[in-house]
Order: sequence, then C-alpha cells, then structure tokens
Amino acid sequence: MIMEKEVEKYKKYKSNLKFMIVSNGVWPDYEKHPYCVRKFLNFCSISSISMTNYCMMLFVIATTTDVRSFTSFFGLLLGGFGNLFKVCALTMNQKELHALNEGISASFERNLRVPENRPHLLANFPMFSKFFNFLSYSTLGTIGFLTVIPLLHLRHGTYSRMWPILLPFSYEPGGTIHWIIFVFELVVSFFAWITTCGVDCLFGLYSLHIVGEMRLLSSRFQKLEWSENYRKDIRSCVKSHLLLLKTLSQMQEAFGDLAVWFAFNSAASLCTLVFQFSQLTVMNPARVLYLLCHTCIKLVQAYSYSWYGNIITVESEVCLNAAYNSHWPNHGDKHFMRDVLIILLQRPMVFKAKSFIALRLDLFARIANTTLSYFFLLQTLDEKV
Repeated sequence: MIMEKEVEKYKKYKSNLKFMIVSNGVWPDYEKHPYCVRKFLNFCSISSISMTNYCMMLFVIATTTDVRSFTSFFGLLLGGFGNLFKVCALTMNQKELHALNEGISASFERNLRVPENRPHLLANFPMFSKFFNFLSYSTLGTIGFLTVIPLLHLRHGTYSRMWPILLPFSYEPGGTIHWIIFVFELVVSFFAWITTCGVDCLFGLYSLHIVGEMRLLSSRFQKLEWSENYRKDIRSCVKSHLLLLKTLSQMQEAFGDLAVWFAFNSAASLCTLVFQFSQLTVMNPARVLYLLCHTCIKLVQAYSYSWYGNIITVESEVCLNAAYNSHWPNHGDKHFMRDVLIILLQRPMVFKAKSFIALRLDLFARIANTTLSYFFLLQTLDEKV
C-alpha cells in the first residue's frame, strides 16, 4: 500500500515535470503534439526570453555607474541568460534526450511495473520530489511577487514594470501599449518559471532513473551466485551495467554545458544577492522576503545539481560493493569468478561536466567560497566608487 502511494506520487511528479518541458517545446517525440506545435512553443520560449534579456541588458547597462543598482539587477539578467541557455541547450541536444527516454527511462518504467522492484527504484525518490516541489513553489511565489508589485503601484497612480527592462521605444504609461507589454511580461514569467524548474529537475529525473536502476542492480548482485543459469544472470547484470555507463555518457553530453554554466553562474548570482542584503539600510519586509526567497532558490539549485551528481557516484560505489560482497569467491568456478572480476574492475561512475567539473557535494562548498570572494571584491569596488 505504501509503495503504491509512492508510485502515484512519482507519476504525478513526472507528469508535472513533463508539462514544463513540453510547454518549452523541448520534450523529444511527444506523441500528443505535432512537430510544428513543439517548434512553435520552442520558438515562443526562446524569442520571448531573448527579447526580455535584451531589454534587461539595456537597463543594466544604464546603471553601470552605480554599483549598488547594477548588482541589484545584474542577478536577474544572469538568470534570464541562464534560462535562455537552458532552452537552447536542450533544443540542440534532442538526440541525447530521446536516447535517454528510450534507454534508461524506458527501463525504469518497465521495472517499476514489477512490485518487487519498487522499493529499490523509488528509494531516493522523496528527496528528488522535495527539490522539485520547493523549486516549483518558491519560483512561482517569487514571480508572483514581481507580478503583484506593479498592480499595487497602481493605487498610487504609478505605472511600473514587472521586470527591470529598458524598452528601445517610448509609450504612454497606462495606455494600450503599456498593458500589451504587461501581458508579454506575464508570458515571459510563465516561460521563466517552467524553464527554471523544468530543466533543472529534468536533470534530476534522469538522475533518479539511473540511481534507481543502480539500486536494483545492487540487489541483483547481492543475490548473484553460481548456478546452471549463472551466465544468463551475469549477462543480464552486465547488460544493465552497460546501460548505466551509456546513460551517464548521454547525460554528460546533454547536460554538461548546463552544469558548467551553472557552476559559474550560481556563484555570481548568489554574490549579487548577498551584496544586496549587505546594502539594506531600511528593513522593507517585502524586499527582505523577496531577497530571502531568491537566495534560497539559488542555494537549492546549486545544492541540487551537486547532490544529483553525488548520489550517482555514491550509488555506483554501493553497486560495485554489492558485487564484491556477493557469494562469488566461495564457488571455485573460474569462469564465474572471472566474469564477476571483470565487473569489479569498473570504476565508480562520476558525472563530469565537459570532463573537468565533477558534480559532487564539494562543488557546492566551492560555489559558496567563490560567492564570498566575489562579494568581497564587490564591496571593495563599492568603497572605491
């Protein structure tokens, strides 16, 4: 009964995540939407985010003489470019995403139909679900805050924008153009929400699948022993292990660029947020709440990427230890022992972004250290100005 509830939670988690990726037009071979619809959604996502980034960049450039104003809006600009990079990266890596769906994801879904496999496959699911729920609700809340502020300003006769943008044309505040731009900002906010949560948690979804398959393979290794059908059992284990190795390579290809960008982008974004906290002279509750929420989002994003990579390595080590601790040394069958030794010669899997950034928990610590370094540099620049 408990596992049935977990399966239902997993299905809801995957369905919500899939909605976000489909809405961006980057879910490969989605059977319910024709090719032209997916391309249209993808175009809308990229074009709207690009136009907003351009207008935000004009606004940020206009504030370069003031370090405090510049840092206040530069973090949002980094987030905008990050969202654009995420959508473009997945658009260009459709082949790898399709291979992941047809490979590790399909294997995970098949094995999930067997009740005995579910405790292994969903052992780490609660943590993945918490990351997704937190990012979804906190990002939606932050964007909702940006949406409400211009509406509250109307009570004082002030017309303001949701996003810090400088438009390359003039318009009458409160006129038709003003509200058309406001609707456009709402559309951009929707794409910002589904991109921020969807792409990061899509990496988590594939990590969940590979980790679940590892735990299932570990249980099979523990039960591995010599019998007349041992070659069949060994072949099945080796086949599963090869799929995991292939999956890791595909994930590194699809998400490697994103992980590299995120490692550097997180430190810069967190730096701007910490700097804004340090510059608060009046404790505006709304401003403090916004900064706290935005900072928590960035911290959870940085930690989740590190944790996803770390859990892959940890479960890989557990899997190899399970093979080592199986009953293979006691049988004396040389062929059987040789086959198991070949498996044991494999190294634990490590997710390396473009072969030089390993996603482990110590990456989160390095991001925090870099954030502090950038913060002290900004303080020095502010004092000189």
